[in-house]
Amino acid sequence: MYGSRQNLALARARLLVCAAALALLTSLAAAGHRGAEAASPPQPSFVVIQTDDETLDQLYDTFRQEPTLQVMPNTLNLIAKRGMTFNRYYVSYPLCCPSRVSLLTGRYAHSHGVKGNVQPNGGYFGFSFRAADTHNLAVWLQNAGYRTIHVGKFLNGYGDEPFDNGTAVPPGWSAWHSVLKADTNHYYYGYTLNNNGQLEGPYGDSGSWESREYSVRDDIGCPLAPLNGLPCFYETDTLTRVANEELLGTSPEQPFYLQLDYTAPHGDFRKPAGPEPAPRHYNWFLGAPYPHDRSQGFAEGNVSDKPSFIRDAPYLSLNDIHTYRVYYQKSLDSLRAVDDGVKQVIDTLGYLHRLRNTYVIFTSDNGFFFGEHRLTGGKFLAYEPSTHLPFLIRGPGIRPGTETNELTGNIDIAPTVLELAGVEADKSVDGRSIAPFLHDPELHTTRPLLFESFFETSDVEANGTLSRAGARRARGGDGATASILAPPKDYEGIVLGAYKYIAWPDGEKELYDLEKDPYELNNVVRIPNYYPVRNFLHRRLRELEDCVGRTCREEAPPIPPTRRERQQEIREKKVEQREKHKQNQAQKRPIR
Repeated sequence: MYGSRQNLALARARLLVCAAALALLTSLAAAGHRGAEAASPPQPSFVVIQTDDETLDQLYDTFRQEPTLQVMPNTLNLIAKRGMTFNRYYVSYPLCCPSRVSLLTGRYAHSHGVKGNVQPNGGYFGFSFRAADTHNLAVWLQNAGYRTIHVGKFLNGYGDEPFDNGTAVPPGWSAWHSVLKADTNHYYYGYTLNNNGQLEGPYGDSGSWESREYSVRDDIGCPLAPLNGLPCFYETDTLTRVANEELLGTSPEQPFYLQLDYTAPHGDFRKPAGPEPAPRHYNWFLGAPYPHDRSQGFAEGNVSDKPSFIRDAPYLSLNDIHTYRVYYQKSLDSLRAVDDGVKQVIDTLGYLHRLRNTYVIFTSDNGFFFGEHRLTGGKFLAYEPSTHLPFLIRGPGIRPGTETNELTGNIDIAPTVLELAGVEADKSVDGRSIAPFLHDPELHTTRPLLFESFFETSDVEANGTLSRAGARRARGGDGATASILAPPKDYEGIVLGAYKYIAWPDGEKELYDLEKDPYELNNVVRIPNYYPVRNFLHRRLRELEDCVGRTCREEAPPIPPTRRERQQEIREKKVEQREKHKQNQAQKRPIR
């Protein structure tokens, strides 16, 4: 009996041990599952900050008389130093609307079809009836559960009658705060916003076209502490405020994509020349010189190697030089408010504890000419000041302070965001994800980039540079063909390795070795030494000009050496062969 009770007690004890072990295993398994869930981070969020007409020089510029005064210290310290700089970032078509559509779709202009700023075929109206309207980054991310937010300038022609009244919210955007007639007016005061389908404004007073003056400007204490107690309306500050409000209003669990499109540093047709700075930044860079001097292409003297429209252009007048120097100084002044906005957005992300899981990108839609190659007041062309632009990115897994020289373009932004978000596009893209380069700055490929342009007109005003009268004066009269403005002429081009090759519709060609000639002063296309390179790039250009999807991303074969480099290779090979022959002969000699 005693033995039976003992056995029963032992059995019960064993059952209790087994039950405890099972409970422990179950608890550990559950904890492991929760740990696995915790170890899998949520989808990342994205902030894309895009300026209008900002050049690479302006991002890095400092005031020569006070070198410690940087133009954009917050942007450099909070994005570049905390992330990665792409030193060779280009836009394929340096014109506002086509460039912005390429960012959204990941496609070249010949693929997405929005080939200009001017409606009905270009601009927002041209965008609205093409596939790009419903097949773009905002739509793809929203369908995947992202909250998509747009703040600022969208596309040229948005809100411009008779093609558009500015009341529409394009597909894909969860929150919409976009400026009407941004490219027609470029107002920094007196603008109207479409706030989620409701037109609101004007914000401030745009003044008069006759006087070309703003009637009322913000108090110097804006946007935080206006001394006069009146509202603050300066556009850059308003866009920053709205963007931060949208971030604060986003659910902590929901990933988001914010595209913040500033108007600055685009000019505004108000006195003086250039964009309107925030009052707190007036004349910060008064006296700042042009970004380039004569040895770097400013008012280029010998243009005999350039296309005919530059060869025919007059030297810059003293009035031109003064006007665009003021323009450049005002551009630097206006970027200070953008730089303040960058810091506020970063601070808001930090306050929300979302900075660690958010990628922040800073870039520009196209550049601008300030006298290089005798060109002022425009962009359009494939030269460096117009196409070679800022691209900075910080985010999860990116080592602070890293750089890469990998060739990158605006067609790469959409596929990069999609890969990092784990989202698929429903339409082919021409660009590629740069995610591999974010984790390996030493990685390099031979994927080329295409330059393209699709219209030829003297109506520069329609693309937001000078007034019609100013354009006529710059061209030297109604009938003159010479122009110091960068004309929106048709061309094609390619950049690959150290070389840039441009082909004009009249048969003229340009070839530049950017390593030896970064300011594009010496067109070497007619120098026999470069014929192998020229012919190679011409064939690659013909393959790329109509590419779609995968064919746009294919790597090119190695660039052939120049004739002199090839001759040097032959000489070195002969010397090597002679040395080997001597060594072989020495080994064959009998030892005495």
